[in-house]
Amino acid sequence: MSNLSGYDSEAVGFDSISLTKRQETSSSTQTTEFSEAGAASQTNLSVSCGSTATPEDLGAQDDVLREYPPPGLNEFLRKVVPTMLEQLDQTDRELLCNSSDSEEEEMISSKLFQEITFSEQGMGGGDESASVLDVAWSSAGNSLAVSIGKTQHEDWCTHNGLIKIYTIKLTVGDQLVHNLDISEKNCITVLEYHPSVAALLAYGTTSGEVVLCNLRNPVEEMQLTSPTGCHGSKRVSGLQWADPPLANTFLTMQINNTGKRRGASDQILISSGSDGTLNVWQVNANLKIFESVVSYAVNGSRNMAAVDISCFDFVKAYPLRPSDDKVADDIFVVGTKCGKLYLCKIKATERIDGNLLDPVYEVLEGHATCVLNVAFSGQKAGIFLSMSIDSELRVYDVNQSSPLKVLCLDAPVSCMSWLPNNPCVVIVGLAKPEGQCLKVFNVSSGKSVPVDGLVGTGQSVTALAVKQSGACRIAAGDLGGSVRIWELPTRRIRYTADDLEF
Repeated sequence: MSNLSGYDSEAVGFDSISLTKRQETSSSTQTTEFSEAGAASQTNLSVSCGSTATPEDLGAQDDVLREYPPPGLNEFLRKVVPTMLEQLDQTDRELLCNSSDSEEEEMISSKLFQEITFSEQGMGGGDESASVLDVAWSSAGNSLAVSIGKTQHEDWCTHNGLIKIYTIKLTVGDQLVHNLDISEKNCITVLEYHPSVAALLAYGTTSGEVVLCNLRNPVEEMQLTSPTGCHGSKRVSGLQWADPPLANTFLTMQINNTGKRRGASDQILISSGSDGTLNVWQVNANLKIFESVVSYAVNGSRNMAAVDISCFDFVKAYPLRPSDDKVADDIFVVGTKCGKLYLCKIKATERIDGNLLDPVYEVLEGHATCVLNVAFSGQKAGIFLSMSIDSELRVYDVNQSSPLKVLCLDAPVSCMSWLPNNPCVVIVGLAKPEGQCLKVFNVSSGKSVPVDGLVGTGQSVTALAVKQSGACRIAAGDLGGSVRIWELPTRRIRYTADDLEF
């Protein structure tokens, strides 16, 4: 018995609960004491428990004992659960908003990822006055396209345009390496990668041409150009690829108009021009298709001079939102150089001579000067921002004509972009930078978000592109022909409960 412990105990027995009456029986147990020689002390533990309860003793019936949930539980949960959920929600918000013990907002540090200077690469035959006109990230965030040319032209553009494409290479420490050049006979004003097909790159020129590039093809077979004469041979001011719901709408419209079947790789590309027109294109790089779906003349039915479109954007679709939060998915907004903002609908009813349609259904209370950019929120349905050259930033809702908020920024501005995956934060490029060339603003609180390290070359920022692919990377081109790329730790940006509800 040497392998037994030094603790002895009594055997424990109990009577079971029975739902049916039966004659009581008695049982006995024999207790055996164990001991170990040489132990200094002996401990005896005794436990006794038992129960002879019957359903009658409990005052319950068989059907009640089988019932689930027990009586009164639902009523108890109805009283307790709402308060408990409210407390949990308040705790989550406190953890989100109070990421630091200090009441002062923490300074966020950005990291300069890479700087590219094009004058050092012999761009344009050594012409150092060339500027960055636009920048665009690919869908995966591993490629950057940069347009280089002249920002000002006395009469019409006689300069050659150039697009430089850079790709991230792991072999050189995840740096962007020059991969390809695309030349054009005029300056290239806007660039736009397809949001899901990384090989598709579209660009517009100062002569009104819209060009589609399939980067998988050889150079001689890469480009597909729009029909001649589009946008009145005037500058292309904006480009946008349609997301799947919007593309389906326009492709269905094209099928109804032409009776042609759509292809599996058909895409919808939208372009705007300074002549006041906005064209919707059906494009297919594989089948060499570049056809017009519909053409809009903004405010054309009112017998007024053509508006100079400076920017546009289509509302984002929210198929999974509750019905109370949804807005119409056929709306787009157009900004102009005179400061006016037009709300438009895809299925316009006002027809102008020819095939042009006037999509405008409401003129908003706009800016006093040129609208630099308009952009719908990716988080808040029906909310969009507009920024003008006089440093005024406005927040609009498509359901009302006057702005929700008007912010007067404290520096001259040139361009703007929403910060991805953030409901109320925008990045603004500065026209006259002093140290910092970019600023980050919380449009809900109207305050600047302190970010350190966004220092430029001292030149005016002319183009801005933000991509969230793992890390958040910001590419900014300037008037001096340089592009700087930063990494921004967006998760360190703090919010309050009011910021998330605006």
